[in-house]
This record gives sequence, structure tokens and C-alpha cells, in this order.
Amino acid sequence: MATRTPPRTASADTSRTLAWHIARRPGGLVALAIQYGHMRTVLDARTSSGYGSRSRRGIHSVLDVETALAAADTAARLRDRLAAGEKISGPAARRALTAAVQGPRFEGRTITQKFAKQAADYLARDGLVLFDNPDAFLICVFKRDNALCEPGPNATAPNQFDCRPGCGNAVRLDRHANELLEEADRINQLAAHAPQPLARRLRATAERHRATTDTHHATAQPAEDLT
Repeated sequence: MATRTPPRTASADTSRTLAWHIARRPGGLVALAIQYGHMRTVLDARTSSGYGSRSRRGIHSVLDVETALAAADTAARLRDRLAAGEKISGPAARRALTAAVQGPRFEGRTITQKFAKQAADYLARDGLVLFDNPDAFLICVFKRDNALCEPGPNATAPNQFDCRPGCGNAVRLDRHANELLEEADRINQLAAHAPQPLARRLRATAERHRATTDTHHATAQPAEDLT
């Protein structure tokens, strides 16, 4: 008896919808590689094979669109928070302001086939694309030559799962400093119930978070002072 094959379109649409959400998270490409088997996605995000059919028109065009939309959302949120009075710190603060001003808003826009190329072009603006990294409590104003996360030679996005202190692409807002303090408090609570060697490491991490917060407050400036 013949077995009926389910329609491919429904499965592909569901997988791609999930991929959109996964791609927005730090380390999202790694998660996609594990989930969907695209190991070359991790090794070379710009030249790897596509989704399903392994063609260039596959998953990477989808990821370019979603990544560009997420970057534009980050730029819009940065504009809004600076306009509300938050201060900004970090070696890439001026570039972040430029990127925020130049970043388009994608509100209620129909995503056409042409938009995939526009998204790729948007991401190719080295040094002027903003990537929110909530796990590192910062925004990355990605510029390949400055990046300590060792991106590939043609990379258009950082390795957010390998974000490193002291990177020249980092900026922080007041909200990041507040979140760092909250994380330091949470870590100290864990340390209070951990074995001594682990507790020492946890407390050292909490102290680094507090030091980073102090540095932010000592160096942060309002947007108007940077323009």
C-alpha cells in the first residue's frame, strides 16, 4: 500500500517560522545547526548551503531577513531609550548613534522576494549594524576588524555566543547596567549555597559585573553630548 507523503510546503513554512525566532537569539545559528543539521551555517554563515535543497536561496535568505529586522528593531529601541534620557557608554557609542539614526523602521511592511537582497545589503554595512546581546548585557555595533569574537573574513554578524569583554564594538545603556546589577545579586545568592571553590568563582563573576556597572556609570553620556 502506497504511503502518502505530507505536503512539503506546510513543513517548510513551520520550520522557517521557528527558524526566524531562533535566529534572533545570541548563538541562534548554532541552535539552528543542531536542530536542522546545517553545520556549515556555523562554519560560514555567508557561503553555506541553503535550507532543505542546499541552495543559496534557502534558509540564509530567510535568516538575512529576520536578522536585518532584528537589527532594525535594536536600532529603533536604542533611539527610543536615548530619547527617553538613558545614557550610553562604550568604545562604539558614536557609531551606535550613527547606526541608530540611519537604521530604518520596518513597521507593517510586506516582505517580498526583493526584500531578501535588501536585508543582505543592510547587514553588509560593516560597522553600522546593531545586534542586541541580552546574555552579555550589551549591544554590539558589529565591525569585523574590531571584533574579539573571531568572526569569519566575510561575516556580517558577530559570534554572539562568544562575546568577549573589552571588545571595541560594545556599547551599554543604563538598562544594561541595571540588568548587570540584578544578575550580580542573583549570582551572589547562588554563591551563598554553593561549594566553596564554585562560590569563589561565582562571587568573582558578580564582582566583575559590578565593576562593569561602575565603569558604565562613570563614563556614560547622553546622546546629545556625542553628536
